[in-house]
Amino acid sequence: MDIEIAKPERMSQSGSSLLRLIQNDELPTLDLLVRESIQNSSDAVLEDKEYLDITFNIRKFRTDQMSRHFHGIDKQLVQRYGGGENQSLVIKDKNTTGLEGPLHIDEVEGDKYGNLLTLIYEISKPQEKEGAGGSWGLGKTIYFRAGMGLVVYYTRIKLSDGSFQSRLAACLVENEKEENTLLEPESKGPKRGIAWWGELRKENQTVPVTNEAEVLEILKDMNVIPFKGEETGTAVILPFVSEEELMQTAKASYEGERYWWLNGLEEYLKVAVQRWYAPRIENRDYKLNKWMKVSINNKVISRTEMLPLFKLVQDLYNASSYTGDKMPSLIINREKIKVEKIHLRNIFEKSGEAGQMVFSKLKKADLKMDPPDNHSAPYAQADVIYNEGDLNPPVITFVRQAGMLINYDATGSWVNNIQPTTGDEYIIGIFVPNSKNLLKNEYGSVSLEEYLRAGEKADHTSWNDHTFGDINPHIVAKIKNQSGKKINDLYKVSEQSPSEVVKTGMGRSLASILLPPEQFGKAASNGNRIKKKSDSKLTDKSKKSSLSINGKAQYDKGKTIIPFQLNIGGKVEKATLKLLVSSETGNISEMKWEDEKEIGTPFPLKVTNLEIEKIETKNNAISVHNVMGQKSAIDGVEIIEPELIYTSKFKVPYGISFHKTVEAAAIISGRIEFQSSERSLKATISNMDEVGE
Repeated sequence: MDIEIAKPERMSQSGSSLLRLIQNDELPTLDLLVRESIQNSSDAVLEDKEYLDITFNIRKFRTDQMSRHFHGIDKQLVQRYGGGENQSLVIKDKNTTGLEGPLHIDEVEGDKYGNLLTLIYEISKPQEKEGAGGSWGLGKTIYFRAGMGLVVYYTRIKLSDGSFQSRLAACLVENEKEENTLLEPESKGPKRGIAWWGELRKENQTVPVTNEAEVLEILKDMNVIPFKGEETGTAVILPFVSEEELMQTAKASYEGERYWWLNGLEEYLKVAVQRWYAPRIENRDYKLNKWMKVSINNKVISRTEMLPLFKLVQDLYNASSYTGDKMPSLIINREKIKVEKIHLRNIFEKSGEAGQMVFSKLKKADLKMDPPDNHSAPYAQADVIYNEGDLNPPVITFVRQAGMLINYDATGSWVNNIQPTTGDEYIIGIFVPNSKNLLKNEYGSVSLEEYLRAGEKADHTSWNDHTFGDINPHIVAKIKNQSGKKINDLYKVSEQSPSEVVKTGMGRSLASILLPPEQFGKAASNGNRIKKKSDSKLTDKSKKSSLSINGKAQYDKGKTIIPFQLNIGGKVEKATLKLLVSSETGNISEMKWEDEKEIGTPFPLKVTNLEIEKIETKNNAISVHNVMGQKSAIDGVEIIEPELIYTSKFKVPYGISFHKTVEAAAIISGRIEFQSSERSLKATISNMDEVGE
């Protein structure tokens, strides 16, 4: 194939900048790859097909045979990877349109780029189809980051005359700043680190290869099975993938814990597909899109063989009124499932129903955690982090009509209003939106689906509210608040007697102190597994801090002592820990509590002591024993200056600020002690940052 090396142009991306786009450090690379690839396939599914067919296969190939098709880097590939056997990851879909549209940008009419140009040759060109998974056009950069930067695209489409056409092209994105790059500049000037391969159209301009014989020859040398008969679809081929490197971020996410799906690429892909697409796997009741048949190395993922959490998620989804009712339950009977409609006033043109929160409270036996099954707890299956304690925070997930679960929340705003369970009980829920419900004219008359899609970040891991002119309907915030309240009202535990509260050290009244603030980490693991937020990515350039609870809370004479670790980014000048009162309608700050229009009494949570045990930077680890109010105890340590902060009206010490005097990342390990003047309250601890220029 001929090579087209991207030349430097104004406002153009370089390879290094593309590789930095949506660098999501919260999700493992393989999870991002699964989410993006299936989402792309889902957006292209044919209306007349019953289901979407997707395969993930590891294929072996010989570098000396494959490399000869890549003019300009053929020798470099053999030099870097050897001429012998290597492997590729091939992600292939069928029952889809394939990559349709013009072969070159010169053929584009208006803004109709088509799938082919959008995926292979353009960046930031989102899907226009309503209900599509993507909205930014950036997620495809995961293909370049998952492998060594070279991606081969093979597709087969049906033309308007009824004939079929194969198309094959490749793109390389590499960090042009590194030494020993594959691409050599054709002229003087800066390198961009981007190139395409295909059929030369005119000088330094290529289009995909469409000659069937040539396409088949390339596929043969890459050991990729071609489409046949009347099949249409797309294969994304990632050559020279390293299973060890792909598994690194997956294993790091579990921080040393061992689960069977961490044993290899095939096992992890099987779980990752379930984790993000459980509602659609072999689910013929999925009515907002096609159900999915997914295979890993030619082994079909059966809905009956999914992990217990993901079986439950499909059961919960199917209990909503937006699906069919033909599929049998997998793990829980319908009568044990609760469905609460979420109504919002003055938001929609007609029905006020924003969606349904579907949930259940289950025991360990229901989730197959007891012998002989011995499955891990839902936190490990979802790969969410939660803090140590005897309480089980709820797990809430949410989905759009594209069928990808957006995220799992066990610590943030979806669960803030829900009381954790104890012992062997777990609350699991899914919010299913009323996607086709239209917003009022003042909110753009868009569907709820399009509102949620537009509010997703580029990595599609959260929903966010946004404005229409000077109006913000706060739809997402209202959905979260109302959903949490409905679950909590159904399952909340009655007041304990004072003796019971003292016996458990304030027990449930301050249980949520073990839950971190929104935006902290991800959330959990198995029942007794303690997983803390890693600071491995905290650098001197970080503009944020993260808080983790570093052990079990202790209780002494009505006071609560929390061991903590505060990781402060290098650009943060001041990090603050402060106590908040947690209520059914959200957290209450000290300012709001003491406001005469609200409660008007002294803030009930009072910091009584702070102990700093260690301060760490990249080059130092200083063991200290600083007790609040005794600054002399840390003479000579000028990295951190702690200071109590007080409420403005009643001067209650409600938090601590840590002033950092050096521009370097720092880690503080210590214990914060507080007491509550009202035992019935729930509390949470939050962190805030002030960032320098």
